[in-house]
Amino acid sequence: MPPVPRTLIPALAALAQKRLLFFAGKGGVGKTTVAATVAFTLARHGKKTLLIELDDSSRASRLLGVSSTDQHATGPQPVSPSLFVLSTSGQIALEEYLQLIIPFKPLSRAIVESRAYQYFVAAAPGLKELLTMGKVWYEERKREAEQPLWDIIVIDLPATGHSLQYLRMPRAAHETFGGIISREAERIAAVLHDPEKTAVNLVTTPDELPVSETQEAYQQLTEDLRLPIGALFINRMHTAPLPAEALQTTALHGTLSARERQLIELLLRCGHNEAMETDIQTVRLQPLQPLPLPVIPIPFAVADAADETIVEQLSLALTTAAPDPSPRNRKSARQRPRTPQTSHAETSHVETSHAAPEE
Repeated sequence: MPPVPRTLIPALAALAQKRLLFFAGKGGVGKTTVAATVAFTLARHGKKTLLIELDDSSRASRLLGVSSTDQHATGPQPVSPSLFVLSTSGQIALEEYLQLIIPFKPLSRAIVESRAYQYFVAAAPGLKELLTMGKVWYEERKREAEQPLWDIIVIDLPATGHSLQYLRMPRAAHETFGGIISREAERIAAVLHDPEKTAVNLVTTPDELPVSETQEAYQQLTEDLRLPIGALFINRMHTAPLPAEALQTTALHGTLSARERQLIELLLRCGHNEAMETDIQTVRLQPLQPLPLPVIPIPFAVADAADETIVEQLSLALTTAAPDPSPRNRKSARQRPRTPQTSHAETSHVETSHAAPEE
């Protein structure tokens, strides 16, 4: 049977109209995984996509299956014909700039390896952040046959505190410095503040500390930096088909072996724990409800030995089954007789009691 065609969920389809998608969030919330999943999904749906990770950690490259020999390459590395990944940093961007203005490689290498250069890079406030954002701007400006080389660029920022410094630096450099630095910084800042081109997306988990930090990041992005915001991605979301109360009052009936009973009781305990997590996360996420952002939940998932990677598994949460456009299939669906539903009580050894609790 051929795979069912899928389409982007509305919130992601809206983001797909932008040129630059930044992803910011507290360390440990799975921001890189979410950014890689979004890039993978957009590439699968016809967008020539570049994923840029700014801390040169190669985590996104590994998630997308880029070989270890290619992870430290300076240029974009292909994952598929429509998806590329680039690991960069301020130091790499500065070295590339030096190679442009000093084509003689032995001389540029001598400068990069000198103690004075290392001190300058470490001491210059905001230089690495500005040059890194300049690299993003450079990739956005690339053209091929007078058309943008990339349909969309996904940028995986470092953890929240440092990521805001990256986003703040172009405007700060424009207002602080003069000459060519001010002009270049102004160009970068103009793209970052363009709501038609750019969206900064927040990533969190349903945990107290990440939720609090997400509130603070939203406030700084909107009130201080005044950057366009995209969506709120909530990673590692738990879901439960039944409430915890229903699972707690479940009783087993019928003739069961000790092994069968043990297995079913284990499944019920797992289901009860998942239901409890679902209830707890609802309470923890309440402070984020006032934020005027579309929410994109990413389910809790565990990488296993299946053929699909974790990115491929999570990509399903960003798409939905496309409606069948065939008039014949729609007509046959209307005429198909309904199959009588079978009561679960007739086919299962598990029965859920909804009796009122004892007082």
